[in-house]
Amino acid sequence: MEVPSATLPFVPGQTWSPDPETPAIEYRPGRWLFIGGLALFLVFGLAAVFPDVGGPSASSRAKNMSPAAASFLFGAVALSGLLVMIGSVPHTHRFVVDQRGLWWRAGRKSDLIAWDELRAVRGREPRPPVKGDPNSKPVLSALVFTPADGRFATRHSALVKPRLDADPEVELRLPNIATVRQLTQEIARVRPDLLH
Repeated sequence: MEVPSATLPFVPGQTWSPDPETPAIEYRPGRWLFIGGLALFLVFGLAAVFPDVGGPSASSRAKNMSPAAASFLFGAVALSGLLVMIGSVPHTHRFVVDQRGLWWRAGRKSDLIAWDELRAVRGREPRPPVKGDPNSKPVLSALVFTPADGRFATRHSALVKPRLDADPEVELRLPNIATVRQLTQEIARVRPDLLH
């Protein structure tokens, strides 16, 4: 008989085993890339299957192209749309905060940021670029971690992107300020000493 993973004891390297009663914070990333791939697949897939629908066009190049060549070209574009669609399937991102750390899962990927890996955490609200400054960039909403060591971003590369500069802070970018606030509140409930 298989024992549910939530009832198993925590072991090092295990990245998803929070108490099932702990509330989860969820979001789905944008679906526009998936929708674009689906549109390419459907439109050009139909054009590949029915290359001669609509009759000959006024273009002399189109008149000289055989239906087999048109099917091949449209099929290649439809296949690229299918690959884009498969590569951008929007998984639900799920976060759980408990006494051990910040748990994350998206599809088959998961990670655990243990509290002892961090010196501090803060929520960052989005800001638009400064008007009149051509070098100013928008600031995106994120949880900003101050790690206890320099290998933090490498260990959690599925979740955070390493910074190219010497800044010790690491960002977990989130889609909106509501998700940042929810996670900050949950961290404050469990580990208020880490928030600054």
